Amino acid sequence: MPSAQVKAPSRLQGLLGREPDITRLTIMLIVVYAAMALLRPGIFLTKDYTISILYLFPEYGVLSLAMMLALISGGIDLSIVAVADLAGIASCKLLVAAMPEDASLPVATLVLLVAVLFAVLIGAICGALSSTLIAIIGIPPMLATLGSADLILGLAVAITKGSSVKNLPPILSDVVNTNLLGVIPVTTVVFAFCAILVSYLLTQSSYGFKLVMLGSNKVASRYAGLHNTKIIFQTYILSGILSSLSGVLMCARFNSARSDFGTSYTLQALLVCVLAGVNPKGGYGKVKGVVLAILILQILSSGFNMFPTISNFYRNLIWGLVLLLIMVYNHFSERHQAKKMAIKIK
Repeated sequence: MPSAQVKAPSRLQGLLGREPDITRLTIMLIVVYAAMALLRPGIFLTKDYTISILYLFPEYGVLSLAMMLALISGGIDLSIVAVADLAGIASCKLLVAAMPEDASLPVATLVLLVAVLFAVLIGAICGALSSTLIAIIGIPPMLATLGSADLILGLAVAITKGSSVKNLPPILSDVVNTNLLGVIPVTTVVFAFCAILVSYLLTQSSYGFKLVMLGSNKVASRYAGLHNTKIIFQTYILSGILSSLSGVLMCARFNSARSDFGTSYTLQALLVCVLAGVNPKGGYGKVKGVVLAILILQILSSGFNMFPTISNFYRNLIWGLVLLLIMVYNHFSERHQAKKMAIKIK
């Protein structure tokens, strides 16, 4: 029995996404990159532009990983941006209050670490709140996380009184805005760490096996002896922790903290997950698909910046249209696959 439990997650790796999606996403990434390189080679192919792409995507990339976990469970987390903002505000408040004047580098680093851990704690508490509403009270995930988002955002506004937390110690921006080897931003390293961790949890741990079972069929999961409530708590707490890390990254980029950072990231995180082939109904999703989808969207977003005629006000319109088109495509694709399977069975 123990050996079966250990091997189960690896046998479910194929269920955590569809391989054709990975091939399709890889082709899309190559096509989008080539198109942007051909349209504006003098701008797009420069070192600085490449670094800017690597620097910007981790903020909503980490949020996309959080959204993916919720979707695999058969739910959704609409509170990710609110959690990120509150965690960022709380950590920055602590950073300003606890940082001594003329602090040495070791002391400043220690205070920064404590502030980040405090942000993680805030994220975990927010995730536990959503989990309680979903698993204990029985509120549907969409309504529960939407209500949590309003509550959390209201708390963030109350703490800041609608203004921003400024005059942050330079240690935060100095660390996060550093480029390792002059090319790789620290933000990309943070995203890579989160992606590897989530991938390990999904494919190599019993948690991943249980999460897929829960998302595929909640009733069957319960009758199989799995603790659905515990899995939901683990999932949304992990989503909250990931969101809090994204909040710290946003605060480092702006060198301040506000309650309205990343307002468009919820839509982008959903778009990333749908493009990556994560099943909105639950049951499967792959980290490598999410990574490819994030790179595609970031290259497109950075590409838009090269054309002054494309206003930033059209971004949400474009992302919303793309999201709808992908959902329609996935719907008809799944119907086609179901018909092919039915014919094979006959």
